[in-house]
Amino acid sequence: MILPRLVIAGASGVVGRHLVSVAQKRYDITVLTRTVDGSEPAGTRAVAWNPRALRDGDNAALEALSEELENAYAVVNLAGASIGNGRLDAEHRARVLNSRVDSTETLLTAFEGTINRPEVWFQASATGYYGDRGNEVLTETSGPQDDFFLAEVVKRWEDATLPILDDTRLLIGRFGLVLAEDADAWQRMLLPIKLFVGGPLGSGQQWYSWIDADDLARAMLHLLEFGEARGVYNLTAPEPVRQADLASKAAAKLNRPDFMTAPAFALKLALGGVADALLLPSAKVMPERLLETGFEFEHGDIDSELDKLL
Repeated sequence: MILPRLVIAGASGVVGRHLVSVAQKRYDITVLTRTVDGSEPAGTRAVAWNPRALRDGDNAALEALSEELENAYAVVNLAGASIGNGRLDAEHRARVLNSRVDSTETLLTAFEGTINRPEVWFQASATGYYGDRGNEVLTETSGPQDDFFLAEVVKRWEDATLPILDDTRLLIGRFGLVLAEDADAWQRMLLPIKLFVGGPLGSGQQWYSWIDADDLARAMLHLLEFGEARGVYNLTAPEPVRQADLASKAAAKLNRPDFMTAPAFALKLALGGVADALLLPSAKVMPERLLETGFEFEHGDIDSELDKLL
């Protein structure tokens, strides 16, 4: 039996790895990678690509990429430099933004050069779009926070796909905090708890909108296969959690204390702009449109998720 083909750009991260794991029984998967070195997810076909091909004027690379996209069922674009690996100074900010826009525009140009186009484009985005919004309940109809760096990044990331909106089913998934044993963000959050210095970050009252990595992969496939799905979807669990509660629950499972507060100023000194972008903002994001499609979470509450992780 010939399986439909997925082409995934950026499959080396936690989202890509879990997507491949969940999807490979139903799809023939091609992963686009800067260098084919054997580290690609098992069971996939790896193809080297240049995410900056359009900016570099590399027409041969664009043509080769178009050939890879021919007759695929869907393109999944996850490519972009890590936000957490750095201090979000000017250089890091430029790398985060340009890597996303350049790779999307390269992929889009190759996509437009195909004869038999993929039916669906799934574009990764993030709940950073909403910024730091306190206790406000945020749905897909909520606007961005204009003075928030990540909101600028993801808005430009999303907008880069708009040229295909009229003739391709476009899905935009705004990911929350992705939790998995192999997620770098989760391991970094867990480390101070394991070292007996866990507790609130800043006030600890900020809302974290999270999602289990396997639920995220299942949700992505659900939207790819649900023909009526199009537009923006918040891909978060239906029960956000306050940061202090998350730390407290994780500490209890590990029999560790959870009273060591890390003041906001100390986090900013230690981590630079990453603290303001990822750790201290509050965004209570709800997956309203995803639930309306009938999707069911396997780990929709934090207690269930921590049972799985710990």
